[in-house]
Amino acid sequence: MQDAIVDALRPCLGGLIVDGTAGHGGHTQALLEAGAERVLAIDLDPDAVRWLSIRFQDESRVQPLHASYSDLSQAIGAERAAGVLLDLGVSSRQLETPARGFSFRLEGPLDMRFDSTAGAPAGQLVNRLPEADLAALIREYGEERRSRAIARRIVASRPIETTTELARVVARAFPGRRRRHPATRTFQAFRIATNDELQVLREGLAGTRLALRADGRLAVIAFHSLEDRIVKQTFRRWAQEGLGEVLTRRPLRPNRSETQRNPRARSARLRVFVAFRSN
Repeated sequence: MQDAIVDALRPCLGGLIVDGTAGHGGHTQALLEAGAERVLAIDLDPDAVRWLSIRFQDESRVQPLHASYSDLSQAIGAERAAGVLLDLGVSSRQLETPARGFSFRLEGPLDMRFDSTAGAPAGQLVNRLPEADLAALIREYGEERRSRAIARRIVASRPIETTTELARVVARAFPGRRRRHPATRTFQAFRIATNDELQVLREGLAGTRLALRADGRLAVIAFHSLEDRIVKQTFRRWAQEGLGEVLTRRPLRPNRSETQRNPRARSARLRVFVAFRSN
């Protein structure tokens, strides 16, 4: 959705733009090519920040920073951002690195932390939570109807050490063949819980609005209904409070050519808000 992102933030190119979940720098690069004067490229993943530092080492307009977008106000200090982009998806680099533990298709430890230097890995939830709590977690964060059956299988199979082992255990709770891998929603649930993603999103949206200058824009790409609902309701509440305007009556979606190039983008939803005042 690079074209839609650049179009959404085009009025902001003359000021500070914050790529709050910069990943491997694809969005940052697109903004630079569109004429951005300054980009603060933030990521919670230390590996991503190292990669950003290498990729943009000769680009004076980009400043990589290891931080969470929920701490944006602290990161930019007294300055106000002209535009902020939050891409809430897991990066391809994270998914394709087995040691990070995000993929149920690749053998790796049950980690799933965005910041591998802080917090507890997902394996602690998998192997320590009581069955009822496991079922509730999988139901709430994975929106998984078979959460009880999955939790029962997990408890009966403990200890579970690897991603592929967990995927096999989850698959046993699903009779017959399925179009989508049966572990998809369960892995989403454990990743969200491990990183406290929904609370970080709520806090990050509130802090980001305060970090925007008057006429500043916030663009958010969500990939599942839980986070998209938070973004939608937050933008709507801000508009009702007279803090700004929602520029996307409906979320923007990737076109067919974009999903053909990147099948992971098929669930992406872009919403954009413009602030009337900074606080």
